[in-house]
Amino acid sequence: MADMRALAKSVLAAVPERDGQIISTQPEFERLTGTSHATMKKNWDGGGIMTACNGFVGWYGRTLRGMVPDTAAPTAYLGRFDLETYLPTIGMGHAWVKSTATNWPKYGDICRHTAFHVGVSLDFVGERWEHADAGQGGKRVGYDILKRTLSKDAYDYTKLQGWIDIDIYYNTAPQTGKVPDWLQGWWNINWRGDNYYYFFNTNRKVKWTERRPVDTISPPIGAEGTGSFTIDGNWVAIWWESGSTEVFCRSEDNDAHMEGRYNDMEDIVADRMS
Repeated sequence: MADMRALAKSVLAAVPERDGQIISTQPEFERLTGTSHATMKKNWDGGGIMTACNGFVGWYGRTLRGMVPDTAAPTAYLGRFDLETYLPTIGMGHAWVKSTATNWPKYGDICRHTAFHVGVSLDFVGERWEHADAGQGGKRVGYDILKRTLSKDAYDYTKLQGWIDIDIYYNTAPQTGKVPDWLQGWWNINWRGDNYYYFFNTNRKVKWTERRPVDTISPPIGAEGTGSFTIDGNWVAIWWESGSTEVFCRSEDNDAHMEGRYNDMEDIVADRMS
C-alpha cells in the first residue's frame, strides 16, 4: 500500500510555506492549476467570477495518481464541486467521507467546502486547520492566489461538506459490482466481549448500533456510527467516519461467519443474523 500522506506532502511542497503565495500572473500558477490568468481575466470581463480552485485540485489529484503507477484508482478529474455524487458513478463512493463533528480531514485529503470551493487539507495546529487552495483571490483583487491558509478560529466541521480520503481512493479498487447477497443485512459483531450490530446495505454503506434489531430485514432507524465498505472476494474492509478501520475475511466453509481485525490491532468476529 502506497504511503499517500508522504506522497501528498511531496506534491504539496510546490505550494509556498505559510505567508507565501503564488499569484495568477506568475507562470508557476498556471503550471499548478492548469488555468491561465488570461482565461480568468476574460471571464471576469464578461461578468464572471471564475477562480482556479478546482484547477489546483485537479492538478493535485492527477499528480498524486501519477506517483502510484500500480493504483487501480480511476484516471478521473477530481477538481470538481459535485464530488459526493460523482464518486459513486466511478465506483469510488466508498472514498467519500461526510464531514461530522467526530472526524477531521487528514493531510492531503481533497475537501469540498460548504461554500462553492474545493481545496486540499494540510495539518492542524492545535484545533486550527491549515489547507492549501487556489481561489484565494479573484475578480475583486485582479488576480487569483494559490497559498496555504491557517484558520483564525478552531476547526468547524460545518464549513465542509466532506472530503476524499486519499488513502482509500488511491489504495483501493473501484467498487462497481453488486454487493453480494451473503453480506447484505444484519451481522452480530463481537468485540472485547461485547455485542454490536452492523447493517450492510446495497450502496456500500454500513451502520452500527448497540441495540439488537427487532427483525433481520429492516434497516436501522438510527445508528451510533456510519461507514463505507469495500469487497474483494471474501475480504470486507470498513472505513468508519470516526476514523477507525476494520478488515474482515469470510470463512471458506461458512458464508455467515467472518473474522477480522479492528484498527489492525484487535480481533473482531462477525456472524450473520437470520
